[in-house]
Amino acid sequence: MSDIQGSVGQGGDNAEPDVRIVQKALNRFDLTPLTALAVDGRCGPRTIESIRHFQTRNVGIANPDGRVDPGGRTMRRLDTGSGERGTGQSPETRAADRQLRAERVDPRVQETAVTTRLIDHLIPRFGSLRAKIIGGFLSDSDQFWKVNYHWEYLLTMTEHSLTLSLDRADQTDLQNLASSLRGCAPTPSCGYTSSPVGKPVDNSSAEDALRRYQVLRSGKETFGRVTQRADLKKKSTRSAAMFDLAAAPVASPGKSKHGSGYALDIQGDNNGIKSLCSGLGATLVFDEKSHVHVEFKNGLAAP
Repeated sequence: MSDIQGSVGQGGDNAEPDVRIVQKALNRFDLTPLTALAVDGRCGPRTIESIRHFQTRNVGIANPDGRVDPGGRTMRRLDTGSGERGTGQSPETRAADRQLRAERVDPRVQETAVTTRLIDHLIPRFGSLRAKIIGGFLSDSDQFWKVNYHWEYLLTMTEHSLTLSLDRADQTDLQNLASSLRGCAPTPSCGYTSSPVGKPVDNSSAEDALRRYQVLRSGKETFGRVTQRADLKKKSTRSAAMFDLAAAPVASPGKSKHGSGYALDIQGDNNGIKSLCSGLGATLVFDEKSHVHVEFKNGLAAP
């Protein structure tokens, strides 16, 4: 492939012939979920995003600058063609990548280009570690939906716990909790735990949705205390993880880092996940028992 004479991309010279060379080179790689570029010699936002995506996924740059320099690291990788794993040139490597994602990423996980870069960079590092990504990008409306998911889940686990052997104080606390939750029900009041993200659509007002979040946050604390005090995990035939999820905290809608695309929820060997992600430069690692919430505000560190 012909080398470029000047830089292409963010802050580059972006001469038309050079831009065409880079666009053609990028199109030889599988940069899913991004689509192929129009080879028009114009360096717009899509070309810059494709360069960043390529730098993260194929060059291993944790903080991509979106620019290709003559003779630089990104240009040298573009020159090699697309015969390595993850680039999509070989049917065998494409199949292997799809299989890895199927094993390591829940199909309900939503992604932006940022989230995809993180996932593509992270899952090869899992190795034999028991880990599966169960949460990714969430829009503001999805974050309100997540409150409803946890509201329904907590109510279900509270009602189940009321069938167990309890003393009067624990029974009263759970009855009051169930009553509080029913008093701020979404519309419709069920189906969130068994549907894709965002479904069903809640018709509540914004004020009611925020009030539900406040009730949910307090209710999770109550449920956690009763679970420990009454030893509910030993009394129930349901898994301990189900009780952990019911008590796990939920970020306030509109403030969750899931909205930035830089946050992931990972389920499996919590200690191993925490150790791995901390070593890869995670800016926050929070053990929620049922899973680990991690944030990579600055991208993944080089291995």
